[in-house]
Amino acid sequence: MTSKISFSKFLKQDIRQRGWLMVLSFIFLLLSETVFTMLLLEAALTENEFSSMAQQIDELRKIFPCMLNGSCSLFLEALLFLIALLCAATGFSYLHSTERTDFHHSFPLSRPQWFSISYMGGLVIFGVPYLASSLLTVLAGAHYGIMTPSVLGRSCMAVLGGLLAFLMIYHTAVLAMVLTGKMVTGVLAALALSVYGSMAGGVGYNLASYFFSTYSRQGNGLHEKISGFLSPFVVFSQLLGDTAGYDGSFGLIGMPYYARRFLVYSDTGSFPALLAFTVVFLAVLWALSLFLYKKRPSEAAGNALAFPKTAPVIKVLISIPTALYIGMLTGSLSSGSTKWIILLSILSAILLCGLIEFIYHMDLRRLLAGKYSSLISVAGVALILCVFRFDLIGFDSWLPEDERIESMALAVNDLSDYFVYPDSMTVHSYNSENPDFLNGNEGRVYAFEPIYKLAEEGVGNAGNGLTAKNIYRQDGTEQYVVATIRYDQKSGKSTYRNYALQKETVLAALESLSEDESYRKTLFPVFYMDVDEVAAIRLNDIYQDSALLNLSKQQREKLFSAYEKDVLNVDIMELHNAFPVGELYVDVPAEEAGVPNYNITVPHLYLYESYENSLSLLEEYGYTIRREIDPDDVELLKDISPDEDVALDADYTLPRVGTEHIVTDPEEIREILSQVHYPLNRLLGYDLTSRSVEITFKGSADACYFPLR
Repeated sequence: MTSKISFSKFLKQDIRQRGWLMVLSFIFLLLSETVFTMLLLEAALTENEFSSMAQQIDELRKIFPCMLNGSCSLFLEALLFLIALLCAATGFSYLHSTERTDFHHSFPLSRPQWFSISYMGGLVIFGVPYLASSLLTVLAGAHYGIMTPSVLGRSCMAVLGGLLAFLMIYHTAVLAMVLTGKMVTGVLAALALSVYGSMAGGVGYNLASYFFSTYSRQGNGLHEKISGFLSPFVVFSQLLGDTAGYDGSFGLIGMPYYARRFLVYSDTGSFPALLAFTVVFLAVLWALSLFLYKKRPSEAAGNALAFPKTAPVIKVLISIPTALYIGMLTGSLSSGSTKWIILLSILSAILLCGLIEFIYHMDLRRLLAGKYSSLISVAGVALILCVFRFDLIGFDSWLPEDERIESMALAVNDLSDYFVYPDSMTVHSYNSENPDFLNGNEGRVYAFEPIYKLAEEGVGNAGNGLTAKNIYRQDGTEQYVVATIRYDQKSGKSTYRNYALQKETVLAALESLSEDESYRKTLFPVFYMDVDEVAAIRLNDIYQDSALLNLSKQQREKLFSAYEKDVLNVDIMELHNAFPVGELYVDVPAEEAGVPNYNITVPHLYLYESYENSLSLLEEYGYTIRREIDPDDVELLKDISPDEDVALDADYTLPRVGTEHIVTDPEEIREILSQVHYPLNRLLGYDLTSRSVEITFKGSADACYFPLR
């Protein structure tokens, strides 16, 4: 009975002594949650000029839950983190004083009870103000007409996410306080534990991105995917976003920038797994904290660490990944130079060892103490860097035997400049129907011989120093492109590599792959359009003046059918080597929040001379494509010649900076116009030409740029 009475009494006393923290928490939570929400709602509903009030309220209902837990406010998110840290630090601060520890443990309470008193006190100090401010925020939403049963349910989920996120940092900070004997080291330990998992887990693939020339960030491995969840801070942030359930399409046109800029998108697809992981993670942190609390020696107060024997191990575990991370971070400022990464990583390891020893002993004369752990740390950093620098694991030369592969996929970077898919033109494309050549099944090829040959070429090029990283930094590499290849092995593992490949071999591979009609349909954007949803079709020819095609629904269907037939039969080599005679622009509707009847334009549906079905149908409908420019239609023609010292690269677009002069001679104008062709991005890269012209047509105020053959 005495123990129970004492527990309740000491719990109330603990809360009362830390009442200042509860008051401050309530004030700042009220400002950052309730007041911020009211200001945002007021601004959105009174300064709206582009949508109706009903549309605006509907959009506000989508984002309202995120206002309750910090997923729409960086300040509130930081506040939740800080309160969790303060609750743990103030609740367990007595562990860092020998006198206070002895005083507490002299009462007729067991250590688990003392742990529970400090732990429960922190929960109450945060929970009461947070739930109160959340309730006031919900009432404010109801006042503005935002609240519905659905919004209320999502709001409760968001508040739950805020509580779980708080617990994630709170448990981490409690563990840090138990592990240390000083407040300074306790706070540092809490911050380190919050990010250690993602930092240590991310070192491997970040080093790979710097040192391995064929490394691809596509399709990260299992260790890369889970490394972030080993850090409480990452789980903290993910919980806030996922429980808010916000899909990112706020579209509050009338909302001022200062308010709208706080809204962020979070992926809610993995919430059940995240919730299960969070519960397990919290239980492990709590159990570990309680276990160490019971084992913690009373004389640990005043020491940097509560368990001194762990000092060398902790030093090594901190020094190695932190030094590598610092080396990568600072080395990246010099364009990712690996020599600077190596130098700065080793230097950081040496400095970190000295800093940690100073934190341990608070004595400059002890900086060189723990020489064996320091030696292990520096040697560990050097060994890891050697593995990556000299590719001791054969990463760049890796190529699985073809009998071990089930399928392969190919994605060429420059294809995105030629093929433009409908969803890629929208602002918010979370349910994209575009082909996912790397991570989906659309680009998966089981008859993968053409892709495997490209992989062999890519491995050979990497061995000769021609890689995806330096392809644009070397002379004579204009005929190379960057491609990513996915290997789907029969074991179930998928591996990705980046290669530098010759355009000719890539074109040949695409031609071979396109013999399969299903692959060709995956490649061409026209097969991702629904003709029934097309808002408008426009035609562009050599004159670059788009003409709206006045077609009936039946005529549109015939035109699409003809175009699909043409692209199914076209030679892939023609798409790269030939010049089109025109281009179709297709307007398709897109859901853009707050903007009714919003359309996007999909360009680059090129028309070639071989597209007989499409061209003849356009002629039948009364639309003739002009192939040449009549000199009589030209008002002004400028001949542009690039400067000799201008370097060409794959990112170079027309017009080029150079010498230009106005052409007035009729014969010269006629000669130049005979060399003009329709401007386009070739299938594999830009059309680089030594000359271009600027033409102003009669009756037009705008000039058009044309490359010359």
